[in-house]
Amino acid sequence: MSAPAAISAASETGVVASQRRPKARRSSTGIVLRLILTRLLTSLIVLFVVTFVIFLFVHAAPGGPELALAGVDATPEQLAAIRAAYHLDDPLVLQYFRFISGALGGDLGASITMREPVITVVSRAATSVTLPLIVMAWMLSVIPGVTLGYLSARKRGSITDRVILTATILGATAPVFAVGMFVSYVFGIQLGWLPFLGAGDGGLDTLRHLVLPAVTIAVVLLASATRVSRVRFIQVIEEDQYTFARARGLSRSYLWTRVVLKNAAVHLITWSGSLVIGLIAGLIIVEQIYGLPGIGTLLIKAIGSRDIPLIQGITLLIAIGVVLINLVVDLLCIWVDPRIRKGMEVER
Repeated sequence: MSAPAAISAASETGVVASQRRPKARRSSTGIVLRLILTRLLTSLIVLFVVTFVIFLFVHAAPGGPELALAGVDATPEQLAAIRAAYHLDDPLVLQYFRFISGALGGDLGASITMREPVITVVSRAATSVTLPLIVMAWMLSVIPGVTLGYLSARKRGSITDRVILTATILGATAPVFAVGMFVSYVFGIQLGWLPFLGAGDGGLDTLRHLVLPAVTIAVVLLASATRVSRVRFIQVIEEDQYTFARARGLSRSYLWTRVVLKNAAVHLITWSGSLVIGLIAGLIIVEQIYGLPGIGTLLIKAIGSRDIPLIQGITLLIAIGVVLINLVVDLLCIWVDPRIRKGMEVER
């Protein structure tokens, strides 16, 4: 073959190869942005469905908020006036879209029983009680739980492991209300170290009032955190990558910090996010035990009084919180484990 023919054949081969070559991988920033946009669009659909279902359930229940305002001895004219003032006689579809349009503008309406904007009532309960309590309970359960799970897995089969497992079984089987009464009696009444009723006067006094409720939740969740982290650590130990790393003669501390912890991080982060979501539901019982004016107590009062705007506002904000937690968990997993990011970068 002549030189010009060879060059032509080589160029044609290069063109064909370039056509078959896979497209360049998307940048990490673009992948993360696409993930955020996808999650937000999905979340909007979820929020729409959740709010609509709650809206139907609230309106399907017997009675109405006019009875909570006027009392059982109110005349029909008074009840009709209240329903007209709050547009409760409008079609359900119109009431729902009025709520959605207001929510998109940051207006969740006004509480029927408290005569205040819903966003003000919910923000006050969340910032003063619920959010600090969630943070304290999460720290008291996840950090010690992962530490105990790490120690139990590292000392698997030893006396330390058996003691930790026994303690986790006791903690997991203890009801929340029983733990709350026991903790309140010992540390609040007998020893008098901490207050056990109310939310205090704000600041450090409120934090002191939240210690026992946070401990009550943490006692139960600590057992779950210990079991989950122990199981995950043991799973990593039994994987081939740990065996190969150990065969290379790497130190035990390196194996546990760079192999075991690193490979268990994604699972633990995902579980920690679900724990926060579970805390939101469990706070209702704890707030009732300790008389805390948080979101849980507020929701129970709103349901009892059929305060429809307040019920809708609380459920919407809780749903938004769950969506944001899931988004943060996804981003943390991508940041911690590059393998997830690399897998998302490859075009399918």
